[in-house]
Amino acid sequence: MRFVSIRQKASLSMLAISVVAFFMIGIGWQSMRVSEATLSEFESETLPEISTSLTLAEGVAQLAAIAPYTAGSGRPFQLQTESERIHRRIVELRGVADSLMDSEFQVDIDKRLDDLQATLEELVALVREELYLREDGLAQQFRIRQLLPSTNRVDISNQQGLTWLLQLLEAPSLLPERIANTLKLSQQGADVTRITQDLLRAHQRLNDIQERKNYLLIAIRAKSEQLSQQVSDFVGGLQKKVSRQRQDVSSFVATGQNWIIGISLFLLLGLARLYWYSQRMTKDLGVVTNNMEQLSLGKVDSKRALIRRNDEIGTLADTFDVFRQDALRRIEVTAELSEQKHLLETIFDNMNDGLSVFSAKGQLVAWNLGYQKLFDLSDDDLHIGMPINEVQNLINRGEHKNLNLENQQVHMDEVNQSRHLKVQSFERHFDSGKIIEFRSKPMPEGGFVTLYTDLTERKSVESQLRQAQKMEMLGQLTGGVAHDFNNLLAAIMGNLQMLSDSQPQSADQARYIDRALVVAEKSSNLVQRLLAFSRRQQLFPVSIAVDDLIEGMLDLVEYSVGSHIQVDRELQCPNVFSLIDPSQLENALLNLALNSASAMPDGGRLAFSTKTCTLPDSDTPAIRIRVEDSGEGISEDVIGRIFEPFFTTKPVGKGSGLGLSMIYGFVKQSGGEIKVTSEPGKWTRVCLFLPQQLQPVAIADQTIEPQVARIRLLEQSLVWLVEDDEEVCRVMREQLEKMGLIVQTFDCAETVLMALQKAILPEAIVSDVNLSGTMNGVALAHHIKEQEHAFQGDILLMSGLPKDELEQKYHLKSNDLFISKPFTIKELEKIFQISQ
Repeated sequence: MRFVSIRQKASLSMLAISVVAFFMIGIGWQSMRVSEATLSEFESETLPEISTSLTLAEGVAQLAAIAPYTAGSGRPFQLQTESERIHRRIVELRGVADSLMDSEFQVDIDKRLDDLQATLEELVALVREELYLREDGLAQQFRIRQLLPSTNRVDISNQQGLTWLLQLLEAPSLLPERIANTLKLSQQGADVTRITQDLLRAHQRLNDIQERKNYLLIAIRAKSEQLSQQVSDFVGGLQKKVSRQRQDVSSFVATGQNWIIGISLFLLLGLARLYWYSQRMTKDLGVVTNNMEQLSLGKVDSKRALIRRNDEIGTLADTFDVFRQDALRRIEVTAELSEQKHLLETIFDNMNDGLSVFSAKGQLVAWNLGYQKLFDLSDDDLHIGMPINEVQNLINRGEHKNLNLENQQVHMDEVNQSRHLKVQSFERHFDSGKIIEFRSKPMPEGGFVTLYTDLTERKSVESQLRQAQKMEMLGQLTGGVAHDFNNLLAAIMGNLQMLSDSQPQSADQARYIDRALVVAEKSSNLVQRLLAFSRRQQLFPVSIAVDDLIEGMLDLVEYSVGSHIQVDRELQCPNVFSLIDPSQLENALLNLALNSASAMPDGGRLAFSTKTCTLPDSDTPAIRIRVEDSGEGISEDVIGRIFEPFFTTKPVGKGSGLGLSMIYGFVKQSGGEIKVTSEPGKWTRVCLFLPQQLQPVAIADQTIEPQVARIRLLEQSLVWLVEDDEEVCRVMREQLEKMGLIVQTFDCAETVLMALQKAILPEAIVSDVNLSGTMNGVALAHHIKEQEHAFQGDILLMSGLPKDELEQKYHLKSNDLFISKPFTIKELEKIFQISQ
């Protein structure tokens, strides 16, 4: 009979049982994994999507509810408040929409939000226009009351009065025009006619605005309902998806349960058979009992038992050796754990951030060296088991305030209670300028751990970035206002100049006109200051020695600031040159000197100094010009706004608020930087950093006389004027006609090109750059020159924008004839040389 080893039988049984067990474990593990994956997907995708969608629907409904209040705004400040409120809502809704994970739904929502935002912005614009019209109506009331004593009395019959009352009920929008026609107000004199026409136009516009507002409110409500319905449909789709997932998981779990039941039965049968085999092996185990006992006592240095058998007893001896090797491995693992503990302690002690651990009872458990350095604590100040109140007394030294992420005051008693339950985060702002962030997180076994980070440097960089973005935005705004203001000044100054040349004039009239011209000239200078701040003014840079320029203007500075102020100098750049506009630099330094003088009414010290350096945050060689005074200084709240246009701390009428704005724009446009520091009550220091010119050229070689346009025409020559601004067009036409020219006007470039094909050709063309059509004035001039037209005359371009910007944006060429707005009739006469 062939020997069959019990070990082989037991092994086969164990293998079968193990395979079945692992298979059952696999099924269970797969079931749990699928369930966990489904739950994770539901928590990470479906739940946030549903919450975000509902939040979006609620926000849209709130936005629609705000619209009627905006439409009913009766005051500008109320409209401004509602407009800002709408803008904030739109920004919040866009933030909510951006968090959606469904990109297609998110894009659709963004489009609908864009449409809704455009409708709301149109509604705000209409309400603003309505308020302006009503304010104009108040002015018209004042004018009507002034005219009442001087106008003729008109009798109105009872029948006429009843007719008007009936029309007021039936067609109130038509009643003002019918009253004006019945009373023939247009024939009552120039003032009455003008007031009547203005009031009728305003009344008609108010009716149009009201109808448009009603339409927009209905449109807003409809768009809100559509968007809410779309969100509801989206949420419904998500709910269906959740339902399908639930059914799939339930089906999978049921199948797994059936498999587990069947496998369990098979496993029980295998265990019963294994038990029968184990009873037969029991009597042979005594041989290795002693070695197993030695192993259980921890004697891992024992040698392997020399048992040579081909049955289960031999396998048991091999198992003893496995156990011994496992014991040796445990020793090695213990050593590795000890090394890892040492590594973690090293990292803990050498972290840049501070770290502390408190127990559930509020007692100090652990801390690192970064924690001590951050709060200037010595080794003797802290000990394990120290209560949190004593620890906080140590780290609370120095004036400070605790602020959360919303910049609200935080109370430490509330924070200490919440730290054990949820994550807490706030910042501690010390009066010395130091900022430390506290981030606490509860531990599973109780207590909490807190990480302390020094944010002082990062907050400073963020503040500088916000200030730079703010100044850039203000520069773009003021540049656009300056351009539009130049167009207005062109019309005002032109009318005033023609009125000044008209005869006869009384002495009072001439004086009033001269005053108005002076104010217009000041307005023109104000525009140049705005252009200087927005870095769009025209500069004439030359290579100059900065020390020589400062030395040459110190006499003027001493005279301007007064004898009660001592002016010192420390000029250390005798042979250093910079490519800048010297007149603008002189104006900037003189402006700084006058500001310093106003800060030292009782006298003091004003110092100018120069030094070579590099531009801040750059390796570019530069010259630092420092202007320092011993005046009153600038407070921390004010120093962040000193470069804003029209911001001033001087009394009303004592300053325009554009001095430092102009200096800021000039320095930035010249490629430099400006820094202002101050200590209130002691001193103020302004540093201008201007780039060096490493290879200066002779100043005489840089002086270029500006080229003045010359157009020679005969008297009664035909000139085409292209201008889309009606007021400016009317003034320029009268000025050119006064010079003896025949003027034909156009409002866009397209009509000029059509007229060149069929009309009588002019001797010259005068065109604005910004026109109402698709083609600008520069493109019109270049098109005419490039095409083969019979017209061969000169084309004069004009604009309120700086010439540098026209060259960059509109491709103005150096040989194009150009004149800047606003200009005087004398400047026109220099360009147009009329001969008989």
